[in-house]
Amino acid sequence: MITLAISKLESFLETKIEGFFNKQFSGTLEPIEIIKALEREVEKKARKISGEVVAPNRYEIFLGVDDYQRLCAKRVRDTFYTAVAKQAIRKSCFIDGDLRIVLRKDAEALSDTFVLTSAFSDGSESAPPKSEPDTLVLSRQKFDVPLNLPTEYKTVSLSVNKGADVGAYLEFGEKQVYIGRREKSDFILTDESVSRLHAYITFDRYRHTLHDAGSKNGTFVNGEQIESCLLEAGDEIRVGTTIIVYDVI
Repeated sequence: MITLAISKLESFLETKIEGFFNKQFSGTLEPIEIIKALEREVEKKARKISGEVVAPNRYEIFLGVDDYQRLCAKRVRDTFYTAVAKQAIRKSCFIDGDLRIVLRKDAEALSDTFVLTSAFSDGSESAPPKSEPDTLVLSRQKFDVPLNLPTEYKTVSLSVNKGADVGAYLEFGEKQVYIGRREKSDFILTDESVSRLHAYITFDRYRHTLHDAGSKNGTFVNGEQIESCLLEAGDEIRVGTTIIVYDVI
């Protein structure tokens, strides 16, 4: 009897608590819902072009007035941009041209709902004019003035899990990364079997490629010696006696 009473009490509390949270927090569109939709869109719309899997490079998100006001903050929009870039790496896709995330305010849209569309753009269409206040475009920015640096979208990491520098870690995105013992390297190693400039990573079409820099002992990916290699999430890179894991963050 006691067990049955406790069970009924737990059921009662569970129902009441669930109802409370549903009442208090329903109707609020969260960024994670859009992120998950963007990830699904990358996977669903990616297609083979000339033997390569390519994902769309333009995504438009139509939001109700209140949701638009809440989600148009730069830090939120940055998460949408990096979500697409990360998913492209996870799904072994390229993205051609500049990736663009467009947020639009739709006065007729219901609260807590959104519409997501994607397309392959050649960049010929122009950006929304400044007179269109209800549209925000997030894309890779280019600046000529050094002090006006663009946002660095970090999507992947290098982490040492074996060797003299266990625990060494670097997050990066679109910049070129140099690996070696020299002090100017982006990822500095102390392993004596590693060359001063051992290898480097380039960024193109939203993917990373590892290149051997003429090192003395060679560069290996998943046990195979390489001159250059398109990196996949989870790849193990060996330089000297050091094992580095490349992965999406």
